Amino acid sequence: MKDINSAPGSTSFSAFWNELCTYARQGLAALRAMPWPMLLACCLGLAFVITILPLAIMLFALVMLLRWASNSDDTGTDTKAAGAQQPPQ
Repeated sequence: MKDINSAPGSTSFSAFWNELCTYARQGLAALRAMPWPMLLACCLGLAFVITILPLAIMLFALVMLLRWASNSDDTGTDTKAAGAQQPPQ
C-alpha cells in the first residue's frame, strides 16, 4: 500500500542521495582509470587546496587585521600634529 502521508522533502532527499551516489561512483571510476603519475598530481593538488591555501588566506587576514589595529592607534597623533601646525595669529 502506498503511503499517502509521506514526509515532506523525502522524495527530494532520496533523489539527492541517488545523484550523490552516482557522482561518487563516477569519481571512483575516473580514479581507477587514471595513471599513477596523474593520480599523484591530483593528490598533491588536493593537499595544496585543503592545507596550504586556507593557511595563506588566514595569514593574509591576520596581517591585514594587525595593520588595521596598528593604524587605529595613530589616529589621535595625526589630529594633534595637525593642530600644532596652525599659523600664529
